[in-house]
Amino acid sequence: MKHRLTLSFTVVVEPDEEGFHEYAPAFKGLHVDGKTRKEALRLAIEAVGVYLRSLARTGDPLPVGPDFSIKREMLPTVPSHAQLHNVKFTWPSLQMCGVS
Repeated sequence: MKHRLTLSFTVVVEPDEEGFHEYAPAFKGLHVDGKTRKEALRLAIEAVGVYLRSLARTGDPLPVGPDFSIKREMLPTVPSHAQLHNVKFTWPSLQMCGVS
């Protein structure tokens, strides 16, 4: 069975004189700037990817802590001609599903 890692991390985006500044507390030295919030966030996510690939190349550990977490999931076996989708669904209330 295959596994997938889901990485969750905190990103702080704040306005500055020329647009927006972003940093990710778990990744020391990772700072980016963007003209818009959306651009700053996109650049931050790209920078985290570069940071993580660098850690993998050098064999350094992931910065697991309050601002970075990892969830390991087992993926079901899927035929090569099929696709696997993750679906999130919001249920209106606990009472509607019999949970109290």
